[in-house]
Amino acid sequence: MACCVTGNNTNTTSTTNNINNGSIAQLLKRIDQLQKEAILANATNQCDNCMISAMYNTKPIAIYFCNNGTRFEATVGTTEDTANLFRVEEVRGDETVVLRLLTDDGGDVTCTTYTIVVRIACIGAVQCFEPINCETLCSQLI
Repeated sequence: MACCVTGNNTNTTSTTNNINNGSIAQLLKRIDQLQKEAILANATNQCDNCMISAMYNTKPIAIYFCNNGTRFEATVGTTEDTANLFRVEEVRGDETVVLRLLTDDGGDVTCTTYTIVVRIACIGAVQCFEPINCETLCSQLI
């Protein structure tokens, strides 16, 4: 399967299969499951789940391309800001993953309202960071 990545003035193509595709897909699925469990645990333990935010419901990740090892960045909305940290929102089979863009303002990582879809075969490595609380999820629970 070919892996073509376009973004931030980069257009690269690799025709090699990603041997680790299954392992990365499983890792992303595990992160997604743990985040969903954290949200559900918080929702069942509170009278009003939006009054108090869940603690540590997001495991920020960085992803690196399989073909050239560079760290993936995405443009945040219509601004010139870029994000290189993400939250796994949904893993679609072993093919694609929906990622929420996270911004890092001097060590203060926060969630944005923007998401992207990335082909898992394009991901060569995933780097995990300390958990954070993603407050934009509260509106999705109602």
